Parts: sequence; structure tokens; C-alpha cells
Amino acid sequence: MENESSLLFLVEERIKTFKNGPFNDKNKCNVRNMAEAGFYSVATGVEDADAAKCFLCGKELDGWESTDDPWIEHKSHAAQCAFVQLGKKEDDLLLSENLSVIKQYMINETKQMGEMAKEKMDKKAKSIQRKCLARK
Repeated sequence: MENESSLLFLVEERIKTFKNGPFNDKNKCNVRNMAEAGFYSVATGVEDADAAKCFLCGKELDGWESTDDPWIEHKSHAAQCAFVQLGKKEDDLLLSENLSVIKQYMINETKQMGEMAKEKMDKKAKSIQRKCLARK
């Protein structure tokens, strides 16, 4: 996982990822609104300080303007996202909706972990293969 928290389906955990939000609380595009719209920070430095990614669909966006509405931007760039389709803040989700989001999140995380494990195994296999060929 690229983020230390595996609880990114929780808005408060997404908020924690924004170390240096690009805009203040008076702006439409602020940390809380970004997190409530499903985004967490994937910034690596000053150049991409506003880089954010959806915890569920994985859509990554940057170049945010202070007047951007994170929900509208999310919907316009990832209308197929199950979280966007619900269109509700975490506190407004019904139990069944919340469980559905968590289930999809866990499925996505499991797939990602499987892909990472496969990549690691492939690298190890290639390394062993190179060592075997070098001994011939």
C-alpha cells in the first residue's frame, strides 16, 4: 500500500494524509471537503502538493483550484466510482451503503496486495534465474 493507513475508507483517516493542504478552510476546496469526497493526499513534495487520490476508485487528480468542489470534480473525472455514485458524506451513509463501500475497498486492497506480491515474486524468480544462468 502506498499509504501507511489501511483505513482510508474513513474520512478522518483521509484527512490525516493531508499534511499541507493547498487551501485553507475558507475555500471550497479544503482538506475536509476533499476527504469527504473520498480523496486522500498522495503528495510527495512541493510540486505535487495538491495531488489526491480516491480511496475507492483510485482516480488521482491534481491542479486543484481553491474554488473547485471536490465532489463535482470527482464525479466529472470518475462518474463510475461507487463512492461518487452514492453521493453522500460518510456520516450520511446507511449501514448497508457503508458496508458496501468497505467491502469494495477491501476487495480493491486485496487485489492491490496480490499484485504487489506477484511483482515481488516475479523479481525474485528473475534474480534466481539470472544466478542459475550465470553458474552454467
